[in-house]
Amino acid sequence: MKRMKRAGDFRPMIPQGVQCYFGEEVNRRRKVESILAAIMKNWGFDEIILPFFDYVESFSYGLGSELGDKAYRFLDKDGSLLALRPDLTTLVGKTVATRMRGQPLPIQLFYSGEVFRQERAGAGKQKESYQIGLELMGVGEPHADIEILLVAIDCLLHLGVKEFKIALGHVGFFNGIVQQLNLSEEKAGALRDAIDHKDTAWLKSQVEDLQLSDDKKRFLIDVPNLAGGREILELALGIVENPRSRQALLDLRKTAEVLNALGLSDFLTFDLAEVRGLDYYTGIVFKIYGHSLGFEMGGGGRYDGLLGRFGWDLPAVGFSFTLDRILPLLADVTGLQVPLHEAEPHEIATSSGDLTGFFRQAWELRQQGLRVRLGGTAP
Repeated sequence: MKRMKRAGDFRPMIPQGVQCYFGEEVNRRRKVESILAAIMKNWGFDEIILPFFDYVESFSYGLGSELGDKAYRFLDKDGSLLALRPDLTTLVGKTVATRMRGQPLPIQLFYSGEVFRQERAGAGKQKESYQIGLELMGVGEPHADIEILLVAIDCLLHLGVKEFKIALGHVGFFNGIVQQLNLSEEKAGALRDAIDHKDTAWLKSQVEDLQLSDDKKRFLIDVPNLAGGREILELALGIVENPRSRQALLDLRKTAEVLNALGLSDFLTFDLAEVRGLDYYTGIVFKIYGHSLGFEMGGGGRYDGLLGRFGWDLPAVGFSFTLDRILPLLADVTGLQVPLHEAEPHEIATSSGDLTGFFRQAWELRQQGLRVRLGGTAP
């Protein structure tokens, strides 16, 4: 016979992987969130508030199986299969594609809120985490990629975080190699996994059968170790010949030139072995690491195919921070100021001929505390 629980038997507990905040910690979190939101506004981004749940197929359709399978699912009373949001980018993309069609481009939005994923708690992973990020939609040129990197750097510098690295890669580099080798989908997946896990033994066994020169075979085996400064880009440009990989490397080189001209190159490193990520990444991909953290505190990239899945085929790029991973880097937030912003931003027309001068002007205005919005075309 099942024993009836008495009132004194109940022990309230918080599920593993979630947190409860109160007191001064709430004020600390809200202030950091306010600073990040103000900086994003000062770069011309408008806020969007997103629903906590949506149809499961929206996330699976947008994210693919890698993250869609981590969603917390539940059945609505009408029989619909719903999910708590495991990601915010997909919801932004779906909203823009289905409810904001016809608005002037580019569309620049920022957001904040909890995401929920079925993760094994520990090693920096939580089942519930708080993100703040932004998305720039409607611009496919590399200057949009550089802009979001500058916004991320601006955010961290305003928080007083000066020891961090942005590990930047480009999926076009790996996809160009796969295309040139004419690999099957299965073989390409195995190659990606080997690079991701730095399995050079597997790579050595596989490249022997490829019709490549010895130099190119050695280069392919060494791809998992292609991380470092700009010299990594020059090394790769001296080896790869396919147009897709070379264009990816040239785009990364241009990014390095702009950040170097702005005195920000110390924050940038390159990782050509970055082949992980959500199914929708199509261009640059990056992760942001803080000093002494064993995991990334933010990241993002270009995902030109996502909005098209919801009916409006727009190029897009964005990033997000995980607030819980930034806070350990901030000893004291009492001295931090929430930036003010003017009612109207300084519009800066995009110049395809002089990206360095274009971004120097934008960065100088931002360092003066002024609001900017990049877009349009120079006359």
